[in-house]
Amino acid sequence: MRKNFIKDIRGVVIKVGTSVLTRGGRFDKTIIGDLAAEIAGFLKRGTRVWVVTSGAIGAGMTLLNLKKRPVSMQGLQAAAAVGQRHLMQGYEEAFARRGFSTAQVLLTWDDLASPKRFLNAKRTLKQIQDWGRVPVINENDTVATDEIRFGDNDRLSSLLSILVEADALVILSDTNGLCRGGRHGARIPVVEKTDGEIFSHAKENKNDFTVGGMASKLKAIRMSVSSGIPVFLAGGRSPKVLTRIFAGEDIGTFFAPHLKKRSARKDWVTHFTAHIRAQERL
Repeated sequence: MRKNFIKDIRGVVIKVGTSVLTRGGRFDKTIIGDLAAEIAGFLKRGTRVWVVTSGAIGAGMTLLNLKKRPVSMQGLQAAAAVGQRHLMQGYEEAFARRGFSTAQVLLTWDDLASPKRFLNAKRTLKQIQDWGRVPVINENDTVATDEIRFGDNDRLSSLLSILVEADALVILSDTNGLCRGGRHGARIPVVEKTDGEIFSHAKENKNDFTVGGMASKLKAIRMSVSSGIPVFLAGGRSPKVLTRIFAGEDIGTFFAPHLKKRSARKDWVTHFTAHIRAQERL
């Protein structure tokens, strides 16, 4: 089934989780180099790539020598302000070694809430790529508040895949896909229905660096597949993980789209409204 959805891939959103970018409780830039080397291969073949990265707060915690994630909004924003430059420096240096340069894109919920800003974000991202730059996207944690923040980059990556009408979304985490009954169970290779039953396998394993857990990922994945965008969930530290995914290897979990890809604007409104309603219930 996988091979039917990796043919003629023209655009892919790749989300890199904080758990991928940390090792032993410290921010680790070496994995960025490994992923950049793979992404450069896609770029050289003409594939458009949007990178959604977490890790600003984690990088800030490392630079500030903090052992636990701040709990206050100002603490989170300050840690993000310290770490964002370090995070982007890692991406710029890694891509520069492969002949590419990056462009930092920081988003808040307000940036995409109105049709005018929605279209502007889409045009801006297209222009960045027309200029040959790699857009590296993160939530703007330094200014976002409880009322307007996306909440986690899993959801942001899903909404972005709809916005840019990507052919696939890859979510890289610290687990090799979805496992039955939790991370120590048997891996589920393919999911064709993201119904309520699938959430029974969403056993959380958060740490002091991370925000989104498996339930968050599954909610985000459901957004994408319901808009006709296939999703691959895999371990970000697996060797050559991106190359193996798009070679059709049985790695991680493949979530099949529910239908053909639909209008980005229509789906954005649908998912944006659903997200707002969910936030109001919290």
